[in-house]
Amino acid sequence: MAGLVVASGAVALVALADPPKTAKPANNSYCYVCHVNFQTEELARTHEKHGVGCAKCHGESDRHSADEDGLTAPDIMYAKEKILDACTKCHALTKLRAVDEHEAAFTKDPAKRKVCTDCHGKHRMAQRTRHWDKTTGKLIKAEGVRMMQKDTPATSAK
Repeated sequence: MAGLVVASGAVALVALADPPKTAKPANNSYCYVCHVNFQTEELARTHEKHGVGCAKCHGESDRHSADEDGLTAPDIMYAKEKILDACTKCHALTKLRAVDEHEAAFTKDPAKRKVCTDCHGKHRMAQRTRHWDKTTGKLIKAEGVRMMQKDTPATSAK
């Protein structure tokens, strides 16, 4: 099975390092309850169609999804400099390097370097009200309405 890569108007097939055993679509409905914008987002839809759901990259994130205030981070997040490493867990690095449009992902100049999500879907919340350190999962800033009272199991859990 191959993954579809679209960049700069060009289409290329990029083989997966470890292709899914089945093409049965993933069920992301549990995540879409809060993250409705990802139902139509390119990256999420493409992976979902090939059986790769949110949990494959972000962990089960049960505590995150149970926290109605959204103060608990997903199990796994990716700082910008870790995105390529995350993608190459499934997409073969040698195949990605072979696509001319990927040159910017491998440049040595950090100012010119792009990450996968710069071209393949805008895999981020359009309006972010919770900001976490993507390496530690620590909540940095919370804006917006709180749904629950302080010191409830969801807001006081570690």
